[in-house]
Amino acid sequence: MTAVTAAHAAVGSWVAALTPGPLLVSDDLAYLGMARTLAGQGAAPLAEQPPYGVLYPVLLAPGWALGLDEPSMLVWARILNALLGAALVPVLYSVVRRLTGANGRWSLVAAVVGASLPAHMSTASIVWTERLLPLLVALSALCLIRFVDRPSIGRAIAATGVAAALFAGHPRMGACALVLVLAVPCIARFDRLVRRKQAGPIFTTPTAAGVAGTTAAAGSTGSGTRFGVRNTLIVGSVGLLGLTAVEGARRLAADAAFASEGAYDLADLAERRGWDEIPEMLIRGAGTVGYLVLATAGLAVIGLVVLLRSPPVGPWVFLQLVAVVAVAGWFLTGVQRADAYLHGRYIEVMAPILVGLGIIGLARMRALWAGLAMAVAIVSSGVWGAWAGPGDNWSEARSPVMMLGAEAGGAPFGNDVFEPGAAAFVALAVGLALLIAFRRPQPWLGLVLATVVLSLGTASDLEALDQLYETATLRTVQQDLGDIPISQIAVDVEGLSRNLTGAVAWEVGFDDTSIQISADRISPDTSHLLLRADAPAPPGAELLTDVGAGKLWALP
Repeated sequence: MTAVTAAHAAVGSWVAALTPGPLLVSDDLAYLGMARTLAGQGAAPLAEQPPYGVLYPVLLAPGWALGLDEPSMLVWARILNALLGAALVPVLYSVVRRLTGANGRWSLVAAVVGASLPAHMSTASIVWTERLLPLLVALSALCLIRFVDRPSIGRAIAATGVAAALFAGHPRMGACALVLVLAVPCIARFDRLVRRKQAGPIFTTPTAAGVAGTTAAAGSTGSGTRFGVRNTLIVGSVGLLGLTAVEGARRLAADAAFASEGAYDLADLAERRGWDEIPEMLIRGAGTVGYLVLATAGLAVIGLVVLLRSPPVGPWVFLQLVAVVAVAGWFLTGVQRADAYLHGRYIEVMAPILVGLGIIGLARMRALWAGLAMAVAIVSSGVWGAWAGPGDNWSEARSPVMMLGAEAGGAPFGNDVFEPGAAAFVALAVGLALLIAFRRPQPWLGLVLATVVLSLGTASDLEALDQLYETATLRTVQQDLGDIPISQIAVDVEGLSRNLTGAVAWEVGFDDTSIQISADRISPDTSHLLLRADAPAPPGAELLTDVGAGKLWALP
């Protein structure tokens, strides 16, 4: 396990280093700016930002504290992402083995494939939480499994701690974290009423399928220790207080870094939603599920079956999935973006668990039932993607994020335009090949095939990311600034996009950038100004070049 985990970290770091960056300037720099503030280096020279989680900046902050500059911080962030991705392997191994009773070989193969999805491998080059959140989701499942084995106050507090970490990872995981907080006291009070059901008719015996069981499944109730009403109330209260404390810490960190608690909050978003938008929310939520089906070549469908047949832990993990889908549908409503009707970024946090369990399900389920379930789900998702949204929706470039089998960044290879029919065809082909490969007594043929698919998907994603960088804001800023020597620059954030002002701050350097408050309060050391196109320049300033929608002025 140690060797596999270390190899995964090394490969992940290498893949992340192949991509230029920062790519998604606003997201990347918000995390880096907040981490810089937490490291004690003052407010970030960035505009007001949306609400971001505080846990990831805490992990980035040691780099700033050690004196790393901006390029070195990007390297540190990518190494950190690779380490977080590698840590998912042993956690996912434990979850798969405990939930299914599969032997060590099958569990390890399932964990490696689940932790190596192309979307997670390629986006490790981007400074955001997409490697942290899947790890926390897997940890939440493992904490519930351990709590069911032996209910104790220590294990209950550990689960609520992971719930707080989920919320601290990103505010959009709040509903998922709340489900975990509620799961612990509910399991504690009702675990005696829940017993693991015998496998239904769609399953063959594990031994016949080559997936020998060597450990007790997590559906057992362990020692049956009574948890007690008092401990239940304590754990529930601690969990809710933990979520409240996380939100308070996020607001404090955001205010210190960006002089704002967030460009919007829950109340702001709620005002933009109404009962008449429920159909749109359902369409967006269904699109999220459709993406998960296509991007995992149907493995998520099989994993969901295995999950629901693993009480009492499985149904609570399923409720976490429901919470993620609900948040996606609610949040994406009214958002104008090319991938809004088949969106993957939110749901990808649940993919490693579902893919890992899906591999075990492929080996255990009857081939006819598994094949039908995958085919129907894939075809339905392709039809949904072709139907949902405006007619020209898929002709626009979208974020190149994909997982296993079908890519949201483009089918065919390396394309930044998505085509639902091509994605469904690729998913069907990959799903059929994996179904055949994982029906063998040993998992090695399936592992080889999955490795080829994962490698091709990651290579395609990297190609699409390179294409994205050519039109990225940072690339444009680099071309506009050229070789202009800038010692100190003041940026007027009014009227300029966050991506533009952030890219200028990154290119010049955080320490050499400040936010302009007014012309009479510019530092004497300031040599250049970035103002919106129609803003008046100070007397004597010389116009050097246009930078996006702004103008760069040199002070006398």
